[in-house]
Order: sequence, then C-alpha cells, then structure tokens
Amino acid sequence: MITVTAFKWVPPFAAGQVRDHRVRWILNEAGWAYEIRLLDAVDQKSAEHRALQPFGQVPTLEEDGRPPMFESGAIVWDIAERAGVLIPPDPVKRAQVLTWYFAALNSVEGALNNVAEAEFFLPDEAAKAVRRAQVLPFAEKRLSALQLALGDRRWLVGETFTVADLMMSSVLKIAASLDLLKAYPALQAYFDRCLNRPAYRKAVADQCATIAAHGPRDMRYREAQAAG
Repeated sequence: MITVTAFKWVPPFAAGQVRDHRVRWILNEAGWAYEIRLLDAVDQKSAEHRALQPFGQVPTLEEDGRPPMFESGAIVWDIAERAGVLIPPDPVKRAQVLTWYFAALNSVEGALNNVAEAEFFLPDEAAKAVRRAQVLPFAEKRLSALQLALGDRRWLVGETFTVADLMMSSVLKIAASLDLLKAYPALQAYFDRCLNRPAYRKAVADQCATIAAHGPRDMRYREAQAAG
C-alpha cells in the first residue's frame, strides 16, 4: 500500500495548494490506490517524520517494499515513470517533457513563490509593498516568457497532456492564487485545460475536504512550540 503524508489543516489561502495535491493527482492519473496519513505541527517536528523528510515538509511517500521518498517533483516523476502514464515513450519527446518538468520547478516556481511569500506571509503592509515591488516584475517576466514559449500549442510537449503539464499547472496555481494569470490569456486557457481533469479535481477536493474538517487547534501549534 502507498501512504502519502498531508497536513490536517492549513490557512484558507493554502487550501488546495499544498504540494501533496501533486502526488494525489499523479496517483489518480495512474489509478493507484493510496492512503493519506495526516500530520500536525508536533508530528511535523517528530524524529519519525524527519527520518522520512529531513526538512519536515509534506508530502512524503511510503510504499511497501521500497524506500520512502520525499519532494513532490521526485515522487510525481517516479510514479508517472513506473505507472507508464503521462510520459511519452519516444525518447526525444521524453527529454522535452523532462526539460519542461524541471523548468516548472526551477524557472517558474521560485519566482512565483517570492511573490506569494510577500503576499501571504509578511504581516506588515509597508514591508509587503516593498517586497512585492522587488519580486513581482521578475515573476511577471517569467510568466510572459512561458506564454511566449507555449505559443498556440495546447500542451507543452506533443499533442497530449503530459507530466510536464501536470507539474507546470500545479506551479501556476500559485500565480492563480495571486491573481496574476488574468494578464496572460493564453496561459490562463492552458491552466484551465490542465485543471479540467478528473484526477486533478479529485486530488484537490480530497485535500480541501480534509482541511475543512479540521482547524488550527488540530495542528497543535502551541504544543509544537513548547517542544522546541
């Protein structure tokens, strides 16, 4: 059996965004059964979880007969490869898919995360405005370059949805949460196509249902702070 870790609760802006949705999505695409193990802040700091994920993050993936994995990008690619889904058999197209897959994680996600950090994690409005002005132009440059590269294609590589599209659209969820995609109509249309998949809709619905069923108290933040 496959077990994926996820948080019991996150603030509203993060619901549907936490990266375990990527792993749920590819598992749904593959048709593989899995279980979710929910973590709170105490669990996150525990030695047991740190043995699976040295940085205390989610998701991790545990599977009978295999070493545990962490990092959503690594997990998604591993499942897609083993399940034989969303990766073209042609070696040239496979290389292109791999290129765009890493572009999502390396060239696009970091730029968008800088804006999200300013928007969602800086409580002081003056500091937020300063930081946003520093990081937003670069994020917009990345989105503009991505739209130009996509052109009039439906997908990043070839004629069908691939794991590169899964990862890129999961990253573009950050831009959507920041209301940045409206300035890039081709990217918005691409984003909507990617997310119009039953496997994605189930992944996010399941994550959001769990979050809605819990609250901040369930995360045991005070206990985690007291424990150091």
